Amino acid sequence: MNKLYLVIFFLISFSSVFAGENPDKDLLKNIKKLSDISGINENSLKGDISETGCDLCGCYMGLEPNFNMNSVGVRFSSFKFYSPAHTAPDGNSDHPSDGSESTEYYSNIDVYIRYYINPKFRIIATIPFSFNEINTKKLNGFGDLVTIAQYQIYNTNMTAETNFWQRIFLGGGFKFPTGVYNKSLVYYGTVEPHFQPGTGSFDFMFSGLYIAKLENTGIGWRNDFIYTVSTANKNDYRFSNRFNVASTFTYEIDTETLTFLPHTGLYFESAGEDEDAGQPVTDSGGDILFGTGGVDVFYGDYSLDFNYTFPISEKLNGDQPQNEYRFFIGLGFAF
Repeated sequence: MNKLYLVIFFLISFSSVFAGENPDKDLLKNIKKLSDISGINENSLKGDISETGCDLCGCYMGLEPNFNMNSVGVRFSSFKFYSPAHTAPDGNSDHPSDGSESTEYYSNIDVYIRYYINPKFRIIATIPFSFNEINTKKLNGFGDLVTIAQYQIYNTNMTAETNFWQRIFLGGGFKFPTGVYNKSLVYYGTVEPHFQPGTGSFDFMFSGLYIAKLENTGIGWRNDFIYTVSTANKNDYRFSNRFNVASTFTYEIDTETLTFLPHTGLYFESAGEDEDAGQPVTDSGGDILFGTGGVDVFYGDYSLDFNYTFPISEKLNGDQPQNEYRFFIGLGFAF
């Protein structure tokens, strides 16, 4: 783990080598509207623009004001799951139930950083601290560190007159087994893997991002996907490979001091069955479609984010608690 921290520190420390020395490039970092491009010394950027098709200018445009800036922040999230008591097949409540009522909360405080090595290449890292509660029994501890690198492979050729533009990022990363995954509860012993803050496994992650915007109207469209390839932990338990994709529409509202970004969309999760010692775990995995909605508020370099997610449909394997809701609240600072 110490080696990992040294690598991250090394990359950040020497990022100026990739960033370049042209002062006009720094001006581009503050662009909020496409019309601002006309105010930059185009002669000094001529070589860059001719080689990249104005890729540099376009790279500093995003759906939200601070998209293309480095940022750090903290985010709180909470997921609720509920499972009613299982009754006998004839529905007679006097019969012994197959299982008792269950309520589960999975809450995290995530610290995250987004850092641009250069206008096209960025690194995103996050580590959570979990507060899990299963039927009033609590498990706390650090979760798994995730790092993802993304590279911009396409960007619309931008000018001051451009209205519709698009960008595509592709990348990948790793999930490191930094979290606790063998924690026990008094009188109950070691709890099942899904209750643990961490997974204990080293996983590979592939990610993509597509964003588009109609600049004149402020309407944007964002699509994120992540595919996770899992490995077995030291307990010989392997979480299934997972696919997550989110599609979100945004609308930018600018005031004199604040920018509001309401958003709504769909979020989809899919996973197969886990494996325990090579055997399938029947009560795991499935497909879930969520609706999402929220608003982000920006004040200069500061941001406040809120998102609420609710299930629309779910098809879970075996006997699992149902999703009730998920919500996220975050504070960020861009630099």
